[in-house]
Amino acid sequence: MLIGLDETLFHQHPQPFAVVATSDHRFFDRYWFCGADPDGGAVFFAGFGRYPNMGTRDAFLSVLDGTRQHNLRAAEQPRDLTGGADPLSTSVGSAAQVKVLEPFRRIALSFDAPDDGVQARLEFHTDHPPHLERHHMEIQRARVLQDQQRYVQVGRWQGWITVGGERHEVDGWWGDRDHAWGIRVDVGGLEPPDMSERVGSLTVWCAFSTASRRGVFQLREYADGRPRYIDGTLQRPGEPAPLRVVDIAHEIAFHPETKIYRHARIQVHLEDGSTVEVTAEPLTERPWAGRGGGYSRGFHDGKGFGARRGDVVECDVYDLSDPEKVLLEGVPVPAGHREQLARLTVDGEAGIGHLPIMDRSGRLPG
Repeated sequence: MLIGLDETLFHQHPQPFAVVATSDHRFFDRYWFCGADPDGGAVFFAGFGRYPNMGTRDAFLSVLDGTRQHNLRAAEQPRDLTGGADPLSTSVGSAAQVKVLEPFRRIALSFDAPDDGVQARLEFHTDHPPHLERHHMEIQRARVLQDQQRYVQVGRWQGWITVGGERHEVDGWWGDRDHAWGIRVDVGGLEPPDMSERVGSLTVWCAFSTASRRGVFQLREYADGRPRYIDGTLQRPGEPAPLRVVDIAHEIAFHPETKIYRHARIQVHLEDGSTVEVTAEPLTERPWAGRGGGYSRGFHDGKGFGARRGDVVECDVYDLSDPEKVLLEGVPVPAGHREQLARLTVDGEAGIGHLPIMDRSGRLPG
């Protein structure tokens, strides 16, 4: 049960490091990544999760190329529940591995499912410090649905990805990553979907960079009128430190009869009284369908992240030809949440961002 971190003076509760401070089965610890060819070619989304109270780990890679979304999902029930000898390296069977090469600066990913034509070697690098988001807490009908922490960074990618018989060289692709941990719905596959139902909301989330500035900001507006969640910082040229985001206003144009946006104009109000204007349009033809990575009760068994399903590797390809519907082998499937990379301007300066705008019902598996 003891691991190397137990030799440090950083324990947070009276148990060894491998034992988390809650017995809630929904406790998770997850890395999340995305990357985009700035010329508007392919984009990818990836993630690695560990669920110590479920005794499981999983990982995913989704690659969007035109109207095709190639998905790899892997899961395992490791015999060693401590996380392994090296806390900065996590594997999910032989299909996926993530390794922190230099904390907050360099991370390496590898994916191997050669029988299904999916392989990747990728390295994220950044000189920008992470932004630690304001704590996320959500309670519905006296039950905790979300109690988590997250930090975010923007950077660049190097490496390569092979899917569908085509190799994509990843050379200076724009990217962002986050690391989140805590309690959230849709973990473990044990709860009836109505136990995980959340209030409807509109979420605007953005991590971006231009030649001279970078930032992270987010807004969540709730259908029941509860106070909005607002967070973020923006770094401007000549400023010694990032400025805190205090308010966000938006004008969003959706494709007719869909929840997929085609244009956004966002005013970001900062603590010094100034306002930054962001305009954005999607970088890719279609948005990522999150269920392909395992969100919204994904995986073939419909249990989602963290479930005890043994050791599995799944690969499939989504057809995104329709503006909103997602097809798997010609049959409509739930999309989960949809996320987009974007071409944007920040006070007129061009850049790239990860800008999901999600009008969500709060019900699974939608």
